[in-house]
Amino acid sequence: MQHDSQAIMVARSPTKGSSFKYGIGFVLLAAIVGAVFYFSIYKSYIGEHKVDTAEAFILMLLALAIGDFVSIKTKAMIPSIFVTAALFIVGFWTVFPKNILELGGVAPNLPGFFVMMMVTHLGTMLNKDELIAQWKTVLVTIAGMAGIILAIMTVGRFFVGTEIAATAAPPLTGGLVSAIIMQNAVKANEYLVIIAMAMYVLQGFVGFPLINYCLRIEGQDMLRRFRAGEISLESVKAKKKTDMETGLGEGGETDKYRIFPATPKEYQTDFVILLKTVALVIVSGYLEPLTGGTVSKFVFALVLGVAAAETGFIERKPLDLSRSFGLFLTIIMMFVFSGLKSVTLEMLQKILFDYAILISLSTVGIAALSIPLGKLIGLSKAMSFAIGLGTIAGGFPASYVLSNESAKLQSANEPEYEFLLEHFLPKTLVSGFVSATSGSVIIAGLFAKIYFG
Repeated sequence: MQHDSQAIMVARSPTKGSSFKYGIGFVLLAAIVGAVFYFSIYKSYIGEHKVDTAEAFILMLLALAIGDFVSIKTKAMIPSIFVTAALFIVGFWTVFPKNILELGGVAPNLPGFFVMMMVTHLGTMLNKDELIAQWKTVLVTIAGMAGIILAIMTVGRFFVGTEIAATAAPPLTGGLVSAIIMQNAVKANEYLVIIAMAMYVLQGFVGFPLINYCLRIEGQDMLRRFRAGEISLESVKAKKKTDMETGLGEGGETDKYRIFPATPKEYQTDFVILLKTVALVIVSGYLEPLTGGTVSKFVFALVLGVAAAETGFIERKPLDLSRSFGLFLTIIMMFVFSGLKSVTLEMLQKILFDYAILISLSTVGIAALSIPLGKLIGLSKAMSFAIGLGTIAGGFPASYVLSNESAKLQSANEPEYEFLLEHFLPKTLVSGFVSATSGSVIIAGLFAKIYFG
């Protein structure tokens, strides 16, 4: 046994030749990093160089990659989104051009289209039974949004005023769309316009760490039970199958609602799959005007994704099958963080008091309503709070990134990762859909009409 161990150690030990090659590799890597820093960052900082397309793209990728690195090193104690957001803010204060997204080759209307594609993709991951099965998540999310509105429009308006409170509340209950609606409603008041977007941009600085903390607590408890044999991945999947058979969950008769024949494997090409996905996005855009804008096109995209997968029109997880998910997510994340270009030091100083009051009250409001309700219907305190906090995390893609990140960094192997992701993702995604994609849009429309109509 000792000889075997020594043999393994020798086999794994780098040889002199490989060490030399690795040394050359590290030197070349350092040279590349140094060149990028000198020509793209330093030269831009001193005004001797204008960032081009490739350099703009790599600067944004660098911020995203550093966020991932810090998150991995800290075991998700510091979420990647938090780090990346901070880097983008500092970047815009120093070397990032204000139009870095456009310079990076991303057209202004492309990220919105990509978000529609992603929402449709996520819809194919959920069937109607799973949406029904997540009724607890829906209720807790609604409770979280109600807690925000109640706290801000009662206590908050006495500190910041009714107009600021009414402008800030909808973005705090969801995401970008509600912030844009409120900006349009208050466009005559420059400060209110700033507040609307600032609440969306900055809410994650509180929401992300708190959600991450809750998922860590929940994950540790679930892994303890998983490792002790109290619960298994197979039992979770079996429960899903049972739930489907009783009409409560995912799985079961995959052809129960199929009306389209399955696409032969040889025709499931990247182009064909993307074509069907884009077709659903276009139809979603046609449906929104039919409701007078009451129902967001994002909601229709989600519903059509569910219906198309159930009826067999499109395959499950089309962006994974077409090998485009990573690129779409990258562009969307770049778009989200590019919105920080309007956050200046002066603005942060000006809105510091309002933001501190409103985000604190929002967090308290979420906890006050979501945790008791979640506990009442059988969810843990940590998971209930995480679901409620989804309202101040901006929905997708933060909901996906935080869940995937937490599951990946807490798990020791693939089964544990799959188990945690299966536990986290349906809840956090549905929470994001209920708040950012639909609920906050409805709230923004009502507030715009009631307070600024």
